[in-house]
Amino acid sequence: MMKLKYLGALLLLSTGSAAAGVLPARYEQDLKRFAVSTDSVTNDYYGSGIVGNGLLGASVYKQPGDTLCWELGRSDVYDHRYGEPYTNLYSRCRLPIGKFMLPMEGGSSSLTIDLYGARVEGTIRRPGKNPVKWRTWTPAEHNAYVIEWEGDSLPAITFVPELSASPRFTYPKPYYGDPALDKYEPNPAPKIYTEGEYTICKQPMTAGGEYTTVWTVCDAGKNKKALIASVAYSQERTDTEKEAVRDIEAVRSASLKKAERMHRDWWHRFYSESYVSVGEETYDRFFWMQLYKLGSATRSDGRPIDLMGPWFHKITPWPAIWWNLNIQLTYSPMCAIGHSELSEPLLKLLDDHVENLMKNVPEECPYPAIAIGRTSSYDCISPVTKEHGLLLWTLYYYWEYCRYTQDDARMREGLFPLLKLAVNYYRWKLFEGEDGYLHLPKSHSPEYADAEDCNFELALLRWGCDRLVEIDRQYGIGDSLLPEWERIRSRLVPYPQDAEEGMLIGKGVHLTGGHRHYSHLLMFSPLQNLSLGDSANRDLANRSINHWLGFRNGYYVGYTYSGAASMVTLMGEGDRAYGYLNTFFRKFAKFNSLYAESGPCFETPLAVLKSFTEMLLLSRGTEIRVMPAVPAAWPDIRYERLRTQGGCEVSASREGGLLREVRITSLYGGPCEVYADIPSDSLRVKAPKGVGVSEGEDGAICLDMPKGATAVLSRIQ
Repeated sequence: MMKLKYLGALLLLSTGSAAAGVLPARYEQDLKRFAVSTDSVTNDYYGSGIVGNGLLGASVYKQPGDTLCWELGRSDVYDHRYGEPYTNLYSRCRLPIGKFMLPMEGGSSSLTIDLYGARVEGTIRRPGKNPVKWRTWTPAEHNAYVIEWEGDSLPAITFVPELSASPRFTYPKPYYGDPALDKYEPNPAPKIYTEGEYTICKQPMTAGGEYTTVWTVCDAGKNKKALIASVAYSQERTDTEKEAVRDIEAVRSASLKKAERMHRDWWHRFYSESYVSVGEETYDRFFWMQLYKLGSATRSDGRPIDLMGPWFHKITPWPAIWWNLNIQLTYSPMCAIGHSELSEPLLKLLDDHVENLMKNVPEECPYPAIAIGRTSSYDCISPVTKEHGLLLWTLYYYWEYCRYTQDDARMREGLFPLLKLAVNYYRWKLFEGEDGYLHLPKSHSPEYADAEDCNFELALLRWGCDRLVEIDRQYGIGDSLLPEWERIRSRLVPYPQDAEEGMLIGKGVHLTGGHRHYSHLLMFSPLQNLSLGDSANRDLANRSINHWLGFRNGYYVGYTYSGAASMVTLMGEGDRAYGYLNTFFRKFAKFNSLYAESGPCFETPLAVLKSFTEMLLLSRGTEIRVMPAVPAAWPDIRYERLRTQGGCEVSASREGGLLREVRITSLYGGPCEVYADIPSDSLRVKAPKGVGVSEGEDGAICLDMPKGATAVLSRIQ
């Protein structure tokens, strides 16, 4: 039987966050050990060193002519032309800024992404001359870039602005052209001039406003120089150089030394929110690298992450936000790794643009409704075409945020109204068939084919109605549409499927070739409309996955395998999930863990992070599954402070292939059911007074904890 021992005070192992920028020793050791290095930087954006502060970013790599370059980015530098004859991928898209160039004088340079210091550094080896050491960082607490270089006879850094035009206009593959592209004109040429010690590059925009790059170079010691730069942006003002100068002066007045100390302290607090080690270098380094990328790419008060994040690259056809998988996968791991605050820019974007989301719906829709098309800028203007569920899919991650943070007010007042409007769009589309079921007209299953009763749409509509009914009942809202949501989910047509192939794309539409998206399988993951704890659903899922991935030379990409890994994790198949993720690392992983499909795609490594952490911790509602799908290759695992949907913080350790200890802290108070692979005759539960402990079904340990309480499950044999 389960052995329970209650303690009035519970002594915990140290899992706390960093105070005053001090990291726990093992965090520091791992961050230093997993620095990413190369002896010779290449002419490759995906082999670059990356720095960022949530708004500004730079990627450091080699340019032709033996030159080290810093390709600059600022996440919100978008064009804003309205009423143009071409699509928003030309008129309201990300725009290039320019590059700082440091000559290597016929030499080459090493490069290291220093995760612990949140900076990039290297040494230029010059034939016949002494080496030049350099390092660069983007201060976490200041809106600036810093480049430092040191040595004898230092070369000068210059700035080269890019043509201010849509990357689709300059992209080398002509099949991304637009029918009206012959009418497209880049923005006017920039103006470069000097005012005192500052050099200024003002880039006007045809639609109004500008973005301006400002920099200055100063002596930073013997044979050492420092360049401090900033980029300012406005869609209205034409004096943005003043803002950039203020940003630079803020760094200088603090001093570089103090600014870097503040920078390091910020990063160490950020890193301290969670910890993962599975004893395999590829995965452990990957975890820290994704944290570094996320901390570089956004902030709680920043902009949502588009396909590039802060690291602009002009060779891309994807200069915007993509809503048919990309933004959803980007935000999929945030809450579980203890950084729910990074989801707030996406939630705010939706909250603030309801009017534009309503304008995306055709006027003939009889209900107030919201939707979004495949691509947009931060204005959310993108008329919906034949993919109807993209906004509903995004709202899944709004719902997850509310569940992880137990934010009841935001669930009622933020998510619920948006869900109502998104489901209203489907109410307009639904029709009753001769079979008595409610059906959906022909739509598009991303990115495969058109079909009636698309499984993609059916899964999202079911999920949306389920959540509306659930929220209405939980909070006693009593919405007048409650009977309608119940009617829809009870009469919605079953998912089209095949006895051999599993889930179809839609009514009568089979999957006949390799398909990178798992859009037709959303009911398994992430939506979990069909529980994979059920044997019949597992059989259906296995048939679907095997058929989906069974095409020789099929078009599969990185997120294909993260999606498959998440599905089999829900079935408890750790070795199989491990195999899928290893395929990603073997075929698609890059030096700096950026990802490419014709251009930068931010989402896929984040989807892999989500799948990886799901193998260690799964949660749904108040249910917590500890290490539900770990492979035999990971006999020793330790993680700290991963989060659950029920608002708990979980730390766990596994040694010699056996789960040894689980710590659950309730951040908000309430019940949970913990499933941990420790036999009942070897299990001890320690909890302070006031924590209810009981045995549940299927070996669950049921805990009812006040806010802040911690319970420990440990193996005693």
